[in-house]
Amino acid sequence: MSIVESPISIVIDRLAVGPTAPAGGAGSTPLRTRVVEVVAQMGPGPWARRIIADERNLVTLIASPPGGGNRPHWHREFDEWWVVLAGRLQWELTGGVVVDAAKDDIVWVPRGTVHHIRNVGTELSLRLAVAMPPARHFYHPCEQCGFSDDGPREWCS
Repeated sequence: MSIVESPISIVIDRLAVGPTAPAGGAGSTPLRTRVVEVVAQMGPGPWARRIIADERNLVTLIASPPGGGNRPHWHREFDEWWVVLAGRLQWELTGGVVVDAAKDDIVWVPRGTVHHIRNVGTELSLRLAVAMPPARHFYHPCEQCGFSDDGPREWCS
C-alpha cells in the first residue's frame, strides 16, 4: 500500500504592491544576524537556532561538536541545502552516496533523499540550513552506517 498525500499549498497572504520599507517589530526576522554573536550566545553545540522564517524559507544555524550530527531523515515536499560556515561535515545519502564538505561549501540534497549529517572534524561545525515550511522530517535509518534510534518517526519544524 502506498501513501499518497495531496500536495502542500503555500499561501502568501502579504504581497508587496510596490517598494516597501522593511517592517520591524516583535517577532519579526532581524535584517542582519551576526553568526559570531549567535555562537557566543548559544555556547558549545549541539544546538540549532532559527534565523529566518516566512512562508517559503526556514533558515537555521546548526552547530555540531566533533562526532555529532543529526538523525537520518528525508523530506517529502522540498529539497534542502546548506552552507558550511565552519568545520568539516559529511553527508551520508540514500544509495551509498557520501558528500564531504568544509567551510564555504554548499551542499544540496533533493527531496526524498535520506540524509545523515555528521561532524567528521576536530572542531565545532556550523552549517546554515535552508528548507521550506512546514519542514516535515521523516526519520529513517542510515543505509551506510546503520544509525537508527527509537525517537519519533516524524517531526515538523
